[in-house]
Amino acid sequence: MSKRFVVNVGITRRYSRFNATGTQLSVRLLPPPFPDSDPITHFLDGISELFEYALRDCSESDMVGVTISNEVNEQDKPIGISFRRND
Repeated sequence: MSKRFVVNVGITRRYSRFNATGTQLSVRLLPPPFPDSDPITHFLDGISELFEYALRDCSESDMVGVTISNEVNEQDKPIGISFRRND
């Protein structure tokens, strides 16, 4: 499987109020390896690979959320999926 993203930062924090630990990953999707590659297919495959990587150590009862933002143009509003159980 080819690598389609790079992990820039990984942060783990403890939330004592909720008796929980949270992990935040900041990643950058890489461009397609070939100029004639389909960018949509590359994006979808990259997101699937990213989810597999991020959820590899999660149990079924863990809460998971996703936010996608544009680092280059901060005027763009981030989109996200609110927290849900991993299962």
